[in-house]
Amino acid sequence: MKRAFLTAAFGLVACALCDCGRSTAPPLAGGREVAWWVNAVHAPDPQLRRQAVLKLGNVGDADPAAAPALAEALLDTDAQVRRDAVFAVVKLKTPGEQIVSRLGDMGRADVEPDNRTLATRALQKIQSPH
Repeated sequence: MKRAFLTAAFGLVACALCDCGRSTAPPLAGGREVAWWVNAVHAPDPQLRRQAVLKLGNVGDADPAAAPALAEALLDTDAQVRRDAVFAVVKLKTPGEQIVSRLGDMGRADVEPDNRTLATRALQKIQSPH
């Protein structure tokens, strides 16, 4: 019994010293690495770009690459990608000046009236005191 206890204790100490059990894998979203979704923001297929924007919105502030990719998506040629990007950036705790600026531009000049309204509301929500 004493031998089994010592073996288990040694195993735990060895594991703690070698960092066993801690994942060094990059964070995932939807089963893929965040970097994959960041690259997908530039895909030719608008459906894939929309999916990337939704996944990056879920990643939020957990990965610093998400916000710049979402800022780019606010300029997408596809109106639905831009709309989904607005929903995604509202989830960010610290959207940054680039996103704030792009939401302002989108609220004034997007060709889609619904996107203008969404961008204006998102900007108001981001700028309101919490």
